[in-house]
Amino acid sequence: MKVIKVFNNNVVLVSDQNHQQAILFGKGIGFKKHPGDEIAKSKDVQTFIKNIRDPEWLNSLSNLLESVPIEYLAISKNIIEYAEKKLNTTFNQFLIISLADHIYFAVKRSSEHDVSSLASVRDVYPLEYNVAQESVKRINTTFNVILPPGEAGLIAIHFVENEISPINENQQLSENFVTLHLSKVLQIIISDLGYPAQPTSLERLTIHLRFLIAQIQSNSKYLVNTSSDNRQILDSFLKQFPELRETLKKLQDYFYQEMEYKLNSSERLYLVIHLKQIENATDDE
Repeated sequence: MKVIKVFNNNVVLVSDQNHQQAILFGKGIGFKKHPGDEIAKSKDVQTFIKNIRDPEWLNSLSNLLESVPIEYLAISKNIIEYAEKKLNTTFNQFLIISLADHIYFAVKRSSEHDVSSLASVRDVYPLEYNVAQESVKRINTTFNVILPPGEAGLIAIHFVENEISPINENQQLSENFVTLHLSKVLQIIISDLGYPAQPTSLERLTIHLRFLIAQIQSNSKYLVNTSSDNRQILDSFLKQFPELRETLKKLQDYFYQEMEYKLNSSERLYLVIHLKQIENATDDE
């Protein structure tokens, strides 16, 4: 096999004699390797993904591996394979990347406040939610953490967002509504903060904005936690990062004027935390 790209010392993209591409990972497999070098697959090297054809997927993977260890990609793959069997479905190939990024982000903030409890996910998507609960247990065991209960809802939404299935007429009308408003909301954010060099922070927010807008359309609640603690955290956060007030105000106005929906304190806190992550990613350019 020949090396096509070295992601890091432990992950490489290779091609075999039939020009089939695959991701291999193993300790030190990419050390001092360059494109065109021959590489032997030993028993300690695993074939992670085969038959890769999408350059956009490879670019997304490359961006992910700059900040996320391979262990998170491995648990993401494990969860997806389990979920596909339990749900009898197939997921979009990009789920492994977005889910790995989400898990890494979740584990890093596992000791912080849980501001991500999603109302109605269990009721609307009970099968996905049950699989997501089992996925949280696997993550806790793998990384020796205790993720907050809200993570099950977030992971369930990743499943829903990436499930490949036919769309009926009513679903298409709903999707058109969500896509229209999601596009306008993202325009506000990018116009104010710029487009991040590493788009994973924007991708995280996009997933949850999509679900929020869908829940508004169906007259369902999104975040149930409106405690005074969240209001205090929001006030403290905005005092620390006052530059985000204007963008948050624009988003509040858009939801109220265009969708007749008033964001509660938990939703505003959730948004402003993600706005800060996007701002940081933009500053890194």
